[in-house]
Amino acid sequence: MDYQSIHGQDIASFDLTSTHRLPTVSAAQALEDLGTDPRRFISTSLETFDHALNDVIGESSSVLPHPGGLQKGQVVEIWGPPGSGKTAFGVQLAANTLCQGEKVIWVDGFHPVSPGRLHDVITSALHSSSASTATPSIEEQKKNFLHYRTPTLAHLISLLCKPTGNAVPSDTSLIVVDTLSSLVNYAFPRNFEARRSQKGPGPSARRLQVLQFLISTLQKLAATRDICVVILSQCATRMQHEHGATLIPAINAGTWEQGIATRLVLFRDWIVESEKVHDVHFVGIQKLNGKATPGGISRVYAFTVQSGGIVNVDLDENQPSLPLSPSPNLKRKLSQTDFEVADSEGEDYGWEEEDELEMPSMPPQWQGSEDILLGQAEDDEVQTEEGSEVQSVRLEDSPAHLGSDLAGANGV
Repeated sequence: MDYQSIHGQDIASFDLTSTHRLPTVSAAQALEDLGTDPRRFISTSLETFDHALNDVIGESSSVLPHPGGLQKGQVVEIWGPPGSGKTAFGVQLAANTLCQGEKVIWVDGFHPVSPGRLHDVITSALHSSSASTATPSIEEQKKNFLHYRTPTLAHLISLLCKPTGNAVPSDTSLIVVDTLSSLVNYAFPRNFEARRSQKGPGPSARRLQVLQFLISTLQKLAATRDICVVILSQCATRMQHEHGATLIPAINAGTWEQGIATRLVLFRDWIVESEKVHDVHFVGIQKLNGKATPGGISRVYAFTVQSGGIVNVDLDENQPSLPLSPSPNLKRKLSQTDFEVADSEGEDYGWEEEDELEMPSMPPQWQGSEDILLGQAEDDEVQTEEGSEVQSVRLEDSPAHLGSDLAGANGV
């Protein structure tokens, strides 16, 4: 008796003499298919930078198609000082994802995202998209945008660490968590009181445990649901013996570092263009697909933040950097300066009342600083006695939703 007479028709091909049950694909071919599939990437609207993020086929590869951007299934951290363009970068990623007909989840920490700003970026991306691709309308993109407000770290953990079907839909491709570092520092402040005779781990140990649990859960969520989880984080200052004060990510624990697959840094600097000095935004790669960049940062890419999103800036790479000072600052004696010493306590040292009117106002980038955020958190948030619960608000339910902005733009 043969195999089929005993077990019936074999649908799994166990009776075949060949050792291969499925068509074989070489590792090189599978890797190339992975790097050329545009559905695996979320564009940043910076074409050259997108190609640098696709390390599978390389930036200078001639393979077509040559997609690029942030890869799905990973946890990406974007950090930088206030005013460097982190929120604008996240809004651009959300707009590009919505234009592909996919869902986006935006999680706010301390400051909510501006619906009008998102509307302008979506409209600009809608007009710049090619006519050959089917782009959803703005109304359809509004339905694909889910907006959550998490005033504390506990709200964020309950939302993303154990998500429900309604909280994170099945066809979600991008999750943006804004100002996560502020939520962590507010829950576990650095200047906590001295530990008394208490049992259990201290605040530092609990902070590490929460960070380890949070990053491991975000990794599982990104890998199992094929979602790109983008974390927008602030920066902190660390004193180093050789380099002095250095900016580092606000969340810099070892367990957190292991869970981050890609890390981007944003900053601003001065450039000379048409004999005029002005500032632009820069983005660089510090870690890509789990591999740290040699030297700490890769080649940086310049861009500007406009009302319609971020726009690439072409710079001359051979242009030398601008010196901070034409000559070194040497310490001078008081007699060598023009400073006047006050004769009495009532003298104003030459300060006039009109000088106060000439003082510039607070720059807008200060509004996102972590110190201001942490100081206003207690006054802005009102906790209820019934407990905290995640506030889920769709974009069309907010006071300045996309529909009203679109109607105003059309003159209705």
